[in-house]
Amino acid sequence: MDSRLPLLTVETVIFPGLVLPIPVTDVQGRAVVRDLVENGGELVCGALAVRDGYELGERVFRSLYGTGCAATISEISLDPDDDGPVEITLTGNRRFKVAELDGGGDYLVADVEWLDEDLGDDPLGSATIAMARFRRYAEAVTEISRPGLHIGELPDDPSTLSFLMSAAMTLLTPDRQKLLEATDTTSRLVQLVGLLDSELAAIAALPSLPATDLINWSTMSPN
Repeated sequence: MDSRLPLLTVETVIFPGLVLPIPVTDVQGRAVVRDLVENGGELVCGALAVRDGYELGERVFRSLYGTGCAATISEISLDPDDDGPVEITLTGNRRFKVAELDGGGDYLVADVEWLDEDLGDDPLGSATIAMARFRRYAEAVTEISRPGLHIGELPDDPSTLSFLMSAAMTLLTPDRQKLLEATDTTSRLVQLVGLLDSELAAIAALPSLPATDLINWSTMSPN
């Protein structure tokens, strides 16, 4: 995979394996998609979550996190009254850290350093604990909201499991970003256990989480 990527700025954190529809309404984002389509080949971009931002005329200025996820565009929905895409479907692929940004064109382009997914000290033990907590969390969410969180069969691979749980939980963007940036699978699972315990305590005290739809998870394994 190329280490130079056109960047899409997104309002949520994209994880490896996650399949998610994303609206594309800004000028820079539409230019990224149009150039990828016109250039042919695989439609791969880098997805970076927004810290904060503002618009000035047709330009969008945003503060971005430094770690993101490469993603493949699998579907593009068009507005019949407009020549630009309004929604795309992204499939998360591989994590990266931005090494250098190039803002000289119509959109940001990044030279990236790919992040390997190390397992850490105890991925299987940590996965067992996290899985049990996550099932309790899904049951609690389903009891207080509809349609609830329906998880089905969970993956055996600890890394894939950690990304699935990170994507499925109702979390603020900074918490999601910390999970994406975890140094290894074990560390991410330990973080998840802490977050799950906090969410379970919050649900028990004040059951008011918003409804959560079924997470759409791809069959690809994170690299």
